[in-house]
Amino acid sequence: LGNKSITLYDIRAELNCRYKDLRVPYQSPNPEELFDILTKESPETFYIGKLITCTVQAITRRKPEGEQLDSANPVRNDETGLWQCPFCLKNDFPELSDVWNHFDAGACPGTAIGVRLRLDNGVSGYIHIKNLSDRHVSNPEERVGVGQLIHCRIIKIEVERFRVDCTSKSSDLADKNHEWRPAKDPYYDQDQEDKDLRLEADLKKNKQRQTYIKRVIVHPAFHNISFAEAEKVMANMDQGEVIVRPSSKGADHLTITWKVADKI
Repeated sequence: LGNKSITLYDIRAELNCRYKDLRVPYQSPNPEELFDILTKESPETFYIGKLITCTVQAITRRKPEGEQLDSANPVRNDETGLWQCPFCLKNDFPELSDVWNHFDAGACPGTAIGVRLRLDNGVSGYIHIKNLSDRHVSNPEERVGVGQLIHCRIIKIEVERFRVDCTSKSSDLADKNHEWRPAKDPYYDQDQEDKDLRLEADLKKNKQRQTYIKRVIVHPAFHNISFAEAEKVMANMDQGEVIVRPSSKGADHLTITWKVADKI
């Protein structure tokens, strides 16, 4: 039902000041408020360091200009005999003159400099080529494709332009040094997390250890080796040959690895 006395106060204010506009003066929203209204986001749901998924929209390129074109140095592939454009990396030109015609016709899209993205909330995103991978990338199309859904982390938010800069480096996504993740709750059990991580590491070490018991068996087909080692040995063996080896099930079992075909 609400507090009815509020209505009485409103009536009294109107009677005392009959021509006064009692409404709160309108204030234009600032860029942060406008961003939150249009994207349905808030500082708690959209922040620097957040891990997100987004869709690749396009590969952004910078067209070469006069001096760059004059100093261009097309490269010839000795294996195929074809020439490659040093900017767009197109490599199917039969003659060197075709590369220069490619420049003169304005057909060269230019050097790839990054990847344009679209987030689920409608905000535009961008990954500079240096933030695409921990390794050097000269052609982003070797890593991502238009329409592909990728994981990345926000490293900068431009609320006025409704745009974010992102990184898709594996080191930034893993964030083992906690450079991007938000601060943990003061009641977070860090000791338990460290204990769980140590337990996982110990389990991995145990799996990597030898899982079979060595046996003393005199037979030309018997070898005290693991499955991975048996695969390497069988690479040089003929089809149909077998290797008898210890079993991980115990000392009363044996395992036979049979070469059916190459790599099988």
